[in-house]
Amino acid sequence: MLENETHRLRAMEPEDTDLLFAIENDSKEWWIGATMNPIGRAALHNFAAGQHDLWRDLQLRLMIETREDSPQTVGAVDLYQLDPRNRRAGVGIVISKEHRGKGHALISLELLGQYAFEHLGLHQLWAEIPGTHEASLSVFEAAGFSRSGELRDWIRHGDRWVDAFCMQCIRPQILTEK
Repeated sequence: MLENETHRLRAMEPEDTDLLFAIENDSKEWWIGATMNPIGRAALHNFAAGQHDLWRDLQLRLMIETREDSPQTVGAVDLYQLDPRNRRAGVGIVISKEHRGKGHALISLELLGQYAFEHLGLHQLWAEIPGTHEASLSVFEAAGFSRSGELRDWIRHGDRWVDAFCMQCIRPQILTEK
């Protein structure tokens, strides 16, 4: 369920600290997410080595790994703001710069969707995506998300404001009929 022929989603490990450090401390990308300040290696090492439980923490980070002879960790995907009552969660994804444009994000979103809908029993996934981030909009739409609303001046990017789209993926009908 968390893997296919080419990729797997796996729990974080302490060995992921360097990749997490690079991802979390790329200040050029902070405007897209919620990060406002640098995060140290020790904090990220403790985070990666910690015990995580989606239902307790209401969030879960999974690492995206290729299934080659020499597997590579190419990014991370998150479920966050889990709402157990309404059975929905936000989705965030980041692919390392050197691995972008190779289909990793789409495959990871598809695997995450299978896990969320079939195993966790969630009803929907959602994301807020900057309207200027065409690559993200395209990959989320390819993964079955649809634009359900536009949020005006939602994200601050430097000294300007950017609109965002609320994207939703409702549990596929075929799964709700089971």
